[in-house]
Amino acid sequence: SHELWLKNPRLLQHYQERFRHILVDEFQDTNTIQYAWVKMLAGDAGTVMIVGDDDQSIYGWRGAKIENLHRFERDYSDTKTIRLEQNYRSTATILKASNALIANNADRLGKSLWTEGNEGEPISVYAAFNEIDESRFIVSRIEDWLRIGNKRSDVAILYRSNAQSRVLEETLLRAGMPYLVYGGFRFFDRAEIKDVMAYLRLTNNRDDDTAFERVVNTPTRGIGNKTISEVRLIARERQLSLWQAAKEIIQDKSLSLRAHNALTAFLTLLDEISNA
Repeated sequence: SHELWLKNPRLLQHYQERFRHILVDEFQDTNTIQYAWVKMLAGDAGTVMIVGDDDQSIYGWRGAKIENLHRFERDYSDTKTIRLEQNYRSTATILKASNALIANNADRLGKSLWTEGNEGEPISVYAAFNEIDESRFIVSRIEDWLRIGNKRSDVAILYRSNAQSRVLEETLLRAGMPYLVYGGFRFFDRAEIKDVMAYLRLTNNRDDDTAFERVVNTPTRGIGNKTISEVRLIARERQLSLWQAAKEIIQDKSLSLRAHNALTAFLTLLDEISNA
């Protein structure tokens, strides 16, 4: 759209007249072309409000330019800056530590977070040897905390990405400690994990009908509902597992050529996985 406006002044004028006031959130994540786009849309008459935090600029690896915040102040000399420094989320101890760390960043616009809340507990750091050691330490601390009369419902474990939950969940399960995952599924409740587990169960036990049903067409391999229904019918009539029924249908050559080949490929795949 930036190039389009460059080549079509009348079109640009149309949008400049339509959007007189522009608000850009997460401005620290904008790249060069996005900045140029906003500036062009604003023109000489538009007003621009940006919301951003230079201390949260973490997307430089995909083209974000923290320099855009400084450039904005230069390009719009009458800019009024409002610093939102009061924090309502963290204790004073955490904020002091955060301020001390972020102060080492170069070219900051500058701010100092503060809170009217209490000082809070001192920050403790445990340098784990690996993710397993980390999860064991976390669970042991929770167990110690529970022994002195605290409630599990008051415990929260924060992690950066969902991929990190697996080891934590395994350790909690081994400890017999119930838990909930907020904002997502438990690791072993995720569709892709259930799929993998079903494949593993089926390679270990070909007569696991539940596993067979889950993965026979996952990922999609051309085995439709009609084919699966025929497999079920043969399984019921001949008192077989779905795997055995699928093998007999292939031997009977009662399917269409496409369905026959797809089902054969699936059975072959499972044999190859088992022999790998």
